[in-house]
Amino acid sequence: MPPDRVRGERMARQRLVGDPFPDLGSCVGTLGAVQFQEFEDSLWSLARRTKDRPSREAITTEIAQGDLVRHHVLRPTWHVVRAEDLGWMLDLTAPRIVAQMRSGLRSTGLLEDRDRLVGLVGEIVEAADAPLTRKEIGAALATRGIELKGQALGHVTMSAELDKVVTTGPRRGSWDTFVPYASRIPATQIDRDEALVRLASMYLAGHAPATAHDFAWWAGLTVTDAKRAFAQVETDPIEAPSSDGTAFLLSLFDELVIAYQDRSHYEVPTARDGIIDVWGGNLALLDGVVAGTWRRLKPKRRADPVLLEITPSRALSPSDRERIETDAASLIDHLDTTVDLQWKDPA
Repeated sequence: MPPDRVRGERMARQRLVGDPFPDLGSCVGTLGAVQFQEFEDSLWSLARRTKDRPSREAITTEIAQGDLVRHHVLRPTWHVVRAEDLGWMLDLTAPRIVAQMRSGLRSTGLLEDRDRLVGLVGEIVEAADAPLTRKEIGAALATRGIELKGQALGHVTMSAELDKVVTTGPRRGSWDTFVPYASRIPATQIDRDEALVRLASMYLAGHAPATAHDFAWWAGLTVTDAKRAFAQVETDPIEAPSSDGTAFLLSLFDELVIAYQDRSHYEVPTARDGIIDVWGGNLALLDGVVAGTWRRLKPKRRADPVLLEITPSRALSPSDRERIETDAASLIDHLDTTVDLQWKDPA
């Protein structure tokens, strides 16, 4: 399949083109899991795929109190998934994340005490009158003679997520809060092979065309498991449009790009280890390939507007810029605040 058709089919399955998803639940349920490392930018990833483009407040409320939840799952990073799916996804993927975290726990001197600390976090969150931030959990641990800050505290709270002790509650400003896992997430248990096939079916429904290696990377699974699951899944074909003519401002961690081990179809700049090499900026795509980066800059003074800064990575025609600015207008409308758009051309 030509690259423009590969990109186009992925855009269609993810409803970046064509009819949007009818609601947030069907959006996340079809994609399976949506990486949510940068909370504010990731809200746009959901809004632009969903009918009537729900507001940032509506999405935040759905994640904090509704059928969607933000949790560490699949890989050692934040994802938003449906609450009904989190349990079996953790059963399938948490063991490998726990194994990956052993070196970090060992380096902070917490490995031998991990389970006890997770239990204490659970007791603290369960006894609290309201959801607690990570800092507040750390302060409560300190009253018990355990001083944990920074990376060490993050390792412990993530371990508590992976062990189904806590999950996230309402955001407090820009901070996550934690609540007892059982207070939000229904108990589920399915056979591991069934879970593998279910996750592969979700992945392909929202990300095809893709390879078993792509799925293994996205799900945090072994290639052997990914291939075994793929052999049992059939994906309904769709009419694949071309990515030509499209223009998108996407989060750096948007599923269109981040969900694949091989990102060459998008001409994404990468470092030696394969990490996307545009840290500090998000992705501006023209015809499905990277044409630059963008970022939101907070105003220096409260009265000043937010600045949406777009930096081209190659020469762009006036019509190219116009297409990007059209998509930027949708993003600005979603931000629901005064925003100035500025082009920052490389010297």
